[in-house]
Amino acid sequence: MPRPELIPLPAADAVTFRPGFWRSFGFALTISAAVSSVLLIALAAAPVPMSVAQWLVLGGNTLAGSITYAATFALLRWRWCRDWLRISSAGLELASQGSYPMLVRWPALETVRLVRRWGTPSLEATPTGPHGVAVPAGSPSMPRPRTHDGRDTFTVVTWLTQPGRAALRSALERHLPPAAMPAP
Repeated sequence: MPRPELIPLPAADAVTFRPGFWRSFGFALTISAAVSSVLLIALAAAPVPMSVAQWLVLGGNTLAGSITYAATFALLRWRWCRDWLRISSAGLELASQGSYPMLVRWPALETVRLVRRWGTPSLEATPTGPHGVAVPAGSPSMPRPRTHDGRDTFTVVTWLTQPGRAALRSALERHLPPAAMPAP
C-alpha cells in the first residue's frame, strides 16, 4: 500500500490524517515515564540501601530507557501504521489495514461516525451504495467493509493521528450535512 504522500490529492483543499510521530512519542513517553516512576517509588520504599550516586544512575538509566522506548514505539507506529484518511471537497478518502485508498464522494455517504471500539478511536463511514465509491485504477485491494446494521461500513483507526480528533471532527462538519454525522 502506498503512503498518502504518493497518492495524488483528490482536491486542492485536502487534509490528511495519519499517525503522527511526535504525538505517538509523547504518548509513549508519558506512559513509560509513569510506569518507571511507580517502579522507582516502590524501590525507594523498599529497605534497599543506595547512595545518592546510585539513585542518580538509576534515575538516568530509567529516563534513557523511557526515551528509547518512546522513540521506538513512535517510529514503528508512524512507519508501519497503515490507516489514514484524507478529507477534501471531493470527498472522504480512506485506506485501512494495508489497502489502497478509496474515495467516497460526499453525496454518497449515508453516515460518518467517530466511535470508540475497546477504547480505540475510529472513524466509520457508511456509503449509500457502490455508485459513489471510487477506487484508483489498478488497485489490488480496497479497505474491507464490515457489516453494521445491514450496511457495508468502512473503518479507519484514528488513534494518535495528526492533526488530531478535533481537527478531524471540524473537517467532517465542514463537508457533511448534520444528519450524516450523528452525535457521538
